[in-house]
Amino acid sequence: MQRHISEMIPDRWIETSVVRSDGKKEFRERPAFGNAHVVFENNSDWGWEHYDEYNALDFPSGTVDHLAKYTKEKTGIPQTIAGGVIVLGGLILGAKLLQYLEK
Repeated sequence: MQRHISEMIPDRWIETSVVRSDGKKEFRERPAFGNAHVVFENNSDWGWEHYDEYNALDFPSGTVDHLAKYTKEKTGIPQTIAGGVIVLGGLILGAKLLQYLEK
């Protein structure tokens, strides 16, 4: 389904273009509304809506599951292993951050 850029209202959509490396605009649906995201080609007012199995904005489980599935698609690493590594990495980073903040 095509969507117009004027439909990307902040109450429903969050712009996630910053995580893209191709310069395209991307908006993700807030978890309360579903799992859709819309990608707009450069300088286009119309974008295509896609649905993900997991909503990357549904933190923490949706974020981990989405990243693990993406890792599997790109590298072939099983989703369960990728998810475990992501969680472990998050715990290590969280512990380091807490140590830093205690100083």
